[in-house]
Amino acid sequence: MADIGIVLEAYSLILASVITFFLFVIGRFYQLNVGRETHYNWFLVPAILFISSAVLRVLDYDGVILAGLGAVLLIILTIIIYTIMMGVEK
Repeated sequence: MADIGIVLEAYSLILASVITFFLFVIGRFYQLNVGRETHYNWFLVPAILFISSAVLRVLDYDGVILAGLGAVLLIILTIIIYTIMMGVEK
């Protein structure tokens, strides 16, 4: 029987992946309707890293590095899409 901590960690990583996928959809919608490049394809990378980390965690491997890389990349991408959508000047 799986430890409850492992199940909760995997669940939270999958939830983070779903939220990241929603950011992908928002970026794609904005790019198609407004016509400005949002680099929405890059949001799939953190989603894949979160899912990979969840799978590794369930298999009793440590996927913390993958989740950390996904989180850092997600922060960077979120800042980029925010500046594009809000029209922040450089």
